[in-house]
Amino acid sequence: MSLTDMQRAYALIKERIITTQMPPGSLIQELALMKEFGIGRTPIREALKQLEMEKLVVISPRRGMFVAEVTLTNLAQIQEIRDVIDSLAVRLAVQRATPHEIEALRCLLDETGEAELLDARQTMTFDRRIHELLARATHNELLAAELERYYGYSLRIWYLYLSQLGPTDLAMDAFREVLAGIETGDAARAEAAMRRHIQQFGETIKSHL
Repeated sequence: MSLTDMQRAYALIKERIITTQMPPGSLIQELALMKEFGIGRTPIREALKQLEMEKLVVISPRRGMFVAEVTLTNLAQIQEIRDVIDSLAVRLAVQRATPHEIEALRCLLDETGEAELLDARQTMTFDRRIHELLARATHNELLAAELERYYGYSLRIWYLYLSQLGPTDLAMDAFREVLAGIETGDAARAEAAMRRHIQQFGETIKSHL
């Protein structure tokens, strides 16, 4: 099924905002996006309105459209929500993950090898793939959508400080505890590991804000 122009514009612009190719506070140039993506004005505007609803874009009458800023308050609010929904996700994964999903997670963690040997960008790539896999393992589409949304907020902050962060700043070793919890049916173990992972991210970023 092919994407509509609006869906394509939304995905392209959102990825640029999250990866800070469009930095916080920067002016959004509609005409430049139309030309680069080969998409008309209406789909671009619809995509930007959707991103405004998601707090990634600010539309200011008479001033224009801007990429939303990132603040310490944003980080605190994201952390509060992720602490709950990511913990719920691994609890559901313990109950619902299929053997294929468990094996996929195991293989992905094996790919990471020793986390300290990865650079920050590689670490982030693996982190994103692991969170996507865990979201699918919940078998709850509504929860998976919220997980993706709030993970995107965190990812944008991570990209902002990429040059200042090390490969161990995301506590990637916590994922092996999550996997062990899923394999043994130990939800408390998996949740505790995920909370440690989320908290480590927040503490690391706070030290740079």
